[in-house]
Amino acid sequence: MTLDQLLAQLGVALARDDTGAVASHLVPEPLPPTGTIYAVTSDTGDSLVSQLHGAQERQRLVLVMLYGAAPTAAGKRQLDILLAHLKARANQVDRHPTLRLRQGGASPADGMPTRFDAATRTHYAGQRFALTYVQAT
Repeated sequence: MTLDQLLAQLGVALARDDTGAVASHLVPEPLPPTGTIYAVTSDTGDSLVSQLHGAQERQRLVLVMLYGAAPTAAGKRQLDILLAHLKARANQVDRHPTLRLRQGGASPADGMPTRFDAATRTHYAGQRFALTYVQAT
């Protein structure tokens, strides 16, 4: 399962491109109504983890930002529960566009606590995941 598929299973809204395919790196247009949580993902650079015989074990960090939770204590709680489920099920992620991940899938890296944005009157949070894969050299 991909990270996008996991987010969709958890009920998170994702942007779609002109062909209707999921494009989680984009902000949904139009924005979902307040109270509907949506995600935007972004890849950060790769780094070398270890050198193997004829291959390299590499790691890519993927940031998942969750937006749109209601401006209430219940909205914050909903976002906190969603983050907990996302972290708990990260090991089910076994592929990423153009990458075949190692056994164990993604693992939670650093996270950002749930915060309130006064301008949009919504709660938001973020979590970075480490995706480990092997690349032939």
